[in-house]
Amino acid sequence: MYALERLVFQGTECCPQYRWKQLAVCASEELLIKVKNGQRRPEDWRVSPLADAVEERRIKIA
Repeated sequence: MYALERLVFQGTECCPQYRWKQLAVCASEELLIKVKNGQRRPEDWRVSPLADAVEERRIKIA
């Protein structure tokens, strides 16, 4: 499973903070990458693996 996340501003002018907000979860990494690349500012988006996807990769490697 993979998550589509967007970097969002959260804070004030004197204390600016940014965080990654999860907006979608999908089993297909390729599909989320297509969605990310179709956004207005794709550099503010990322696709990150969730814990079960990391475990699946470890099993495939072993």
